[in-house]
Amino acid sequence: MLKRRAYLGFVLLLLVISVITFAGSKDMSYEIVDRDGSKEVTVSTGLASYVFSESGGVLKSIYLSFAPYGSKVAELVPGTTTDTKTLARKYVSNTLFPFTTTGEDGLEFTYTLVGVEQPAPDRLTVEFRGSAGDLTIDKTFILYNDPYYTIDVAMKVVNSSDKATRVEMTVGDYTPIEKGRSLVYQFDNAAGSDLLAKGSYTTFNGVGLMDKKTVFFLKVNDTSGIDPFLQRAESGNRRFGVMLAASPGEVSYAFSMYGGRRQYLLMNHSGLGTLDNPGTAARLIIPVTQFLNLLYRYTGNYGWAILLFTLITRIILFPLMRKQYHSMAKMQKLQPRLKKIQERFKDDKQLMQQKLMEMYKKEGVNPMGGCLPMFVQLPILVLLWKAILYSATQIHFSPGFLWVSDLSVRDPYFILVILTTAVMILQQKMMTPMTTGDAQGSQKYMGYVMPIFMAVFLYNFPAGLWFYYLLTTVFQVGQQYFVNWEMAKADAASAALAPVAEDDEYPAESEAIEVEADDDDSSGEGK
Repeated sequence: MLKRRAYLGFVLLLLVISVITFAGSKDMSYEIVDRDGSKEVTVSTGLASYVFSESGGVLKSIYLSFAPYGSKVAELVPGTTTDTKTLARKYVSNTLFPFTTTGEDGLEFTYTLVGVEQPAPDRLTVEFRGSAGDLTIDKTFILYNDPYYTIDVAMKVVNSSDKATRVEMTVGDYTPIEKGRSLVYQFDNAAGSDLLAKGSYTTFNGVGLMDKKTVFFLKVNDTSGIDPFLQRAESGNRRFGVMLAASPGEVSYAFSMYGGRRQYLLMNHSGLGTLDNPGTAARLIIPVTQFLNLLYRYTGNYGWAILLFTLITRIILFPLMRKQYHSMAKMQKLQPRLKKIQERFKDDKQLMQQKLMEMYKKEGVNPMGGCLPMFVQLPILVLLWKAILYSATQIHFSPGFLWVSDLSVRDPYFILVILTTAVMILQQKMMTPMTTGDAQGSQKYMGYVMPIFMAVFLYNFPAGLWFYYLLTTVFQVGQQYFVNWEMAKADAASAALAPVAEDDEYPAESEAIEVEADDDDSSGEGK
């Protein structure tokens, strides 16, 4: 009774505390500085830091400053190196940065910063205007403080002459072996590594760089008047980009620059899902992640979403868990008889297995009945675990929960780690009666060591994962209380109906076997 009240009190306290939420510091900000006679605009979001330069009206840096568990910070713009501590940038000389524009015959544009505006807390625009001869170009970069790593780019090309011309816009200037990246094109919404000849495709959708972890890709949102190009320099560099038609008058173009993690759901949100080909494991994680995100949209907080996520999962898995514990309890009761049979027939393995199978059949017990439900549950629990890791960027932008301002990073006070460890040890104490003899001693020892081992080596896990594991363990303990109560009630009813001990059967049978064996030996001697 005391344990039950303590458990209910703990659950109630957890629910009360969970009402209190904290907002993390993921604000959007910008800074304008003079650098070598040109203005530079540095924009910081919850995921990345960007540098735009008036010299060329270009994007000089995309630095992924938020690194979810299992990933690293990264600079995506070719030719740029960013210091991980100071965020100071170094640039390779003569690099043509993204959105560098040149006219025909190498005509260079001179740009000025028109302005930086932040019409909303999670939206900011940087605008440049450049001119060269009869051409004027307006570039507007629109940045968002959200989980999707996407910059929208609006370009307006004004040709004041009566002669049509073209503008060459660089997307990247890179060395083919740099960071293991590969050049990727998208024609007719299909990804490929080859630049197709004009006329062999209907639409050109974009071009960029990809590796196993990150993506730097320009998506063409209005495909008319745009063609890709690739130039190979003697140094081995590859400069790639797009050619823009500049007809007399005014022409507008729209692009999206995705510079972020290589995750299917994030890329798909930006219209780049066909660039990624998730493996089997990732395809299983995707629907689970979508369900978790659905719960977030209804609750407005990933803490509540994880709580509902775990509750629904435990309800679904309860029949398997109940079957597992019932099977383990039955096996526990049969341990004395099982041991006696093993001792009786230790010299005849075949007869021993026969007698064991007869006992299992008579008692209606499957020796694997406790393992199969566990094996079915394990992949599901791992999928849920992976889904929380997969949702790190969305969780990063969610309001805080409990005392944790950001569930995508570690618990700053390690409270969830300590609580989870304590509940796991409590669960082990409840599990101890399920085993007997030497196995009980070894499993009890491991049951106490493993939670402490996890706490010491996995303390740096995201708080959302620890919260999920705490909830899973708490619900398991509650369900285990129920199953234990259910089995105790059934045992009491059985004892009232049949007070004769079950263990009387096999000793008698064993003794009879022994007597029968003795009789056989005596008759043999008589002969």
